Amino acid sequence: MDITNFEFNALNLPSPMEEIFDECWNSKGIQVFVKRDDHIHPIISGNKWRKLKNYIQTFSLNEHSGILSFGGAYSNHLFALAFAGHALGIPTVGIVRGEELNVSSNPYLKQINEWGMKLHFETRTRYREKKIPLEYENYLCIPEGGYGPQAIDGMNTLVNELPSCDAIYCAMGTGATAIGIARFSNVPVTGILTLNNQAEIEDHLNDFPTNNLTLDDNYIFGKYAKSNTDLELFCKEFNEKHQIPIEPIYTGRLFYALIDHIKNGHIAPDSKLVAIHTGGIK
Repeated sequence: MDITNFEFNALNLPSPMEEIFDECWNSKGIQVFVKRDDHIHPIISGNKWRKLKNYIQTFSLNEHSGILSFGGAYSNHLFALAFAGHALGIPTVGIVRGEELNVSSNPYLKQINEWGMKLHFETRTRYREKKIPLEYENYLCIPEGGYGPQAIDGMNTLVNELPSCDAIYCAMGTGATAIGIARFSNVPVTGILTLNNQAEIEDHLNDFPTNNLTLDDNYIFGKYAKSNTDLELFCKEFNEKHQIPIEPIYTGRLFYALIDHIKNGHIAPDSKLVAIHTGGIK
């Protein structure tokens, strides 16, 4: 199955746009829309396909033996890549952080393995070196998290699906999604950092400069992916009120920040906002 047929038959594109309502912002004439990229696919949801597509097309054109990438034990990126490889008949390899792990260490690694991705478990020191095993030197290498020029360029189609608005909000991990949106849009973009990596993001911005992206590191809630009672309660209440599933690692921080900005008067009355739901696995 080629990429065009895969997108047409397996993916929900363009993803839907959904307005959410609350007295908090409706009383100020503010409209909040959610770009439901979490509806693209049950597995390759959110920004995962948009980041992977151009890499997969490069693989097809350059006749690599397969695709290789890096990630942790619960990597959304490796999970999506493994499924895409399985669906499209592309061999995949995952370099996983943690020599103590194996293919049965958690349900995600087990599923990735069942989809045919070959997993290599590295010590944390060797993982940081990001070395490719000799037997996979002919594989197309996707950086950790999918970050790279192909991922950033993949946001062009997302921007083309957005309505006119006054501001765009997006969670940031590696920064590829927010940077890509900012580069292809003239609208101000607010990137909500989800981990303490602002220096890394700023390095990425040096490589891909844009003048309409603002970084906000006020909603990290401590360490990345660590439990936070207030954030988990917010996610639960948001899910119940708006019937939109969010999780505390990425989208929970995003919507917490957006609503806090509205409450604190950072958003002008009568503004139209778009929040990008980047999906993700809990």
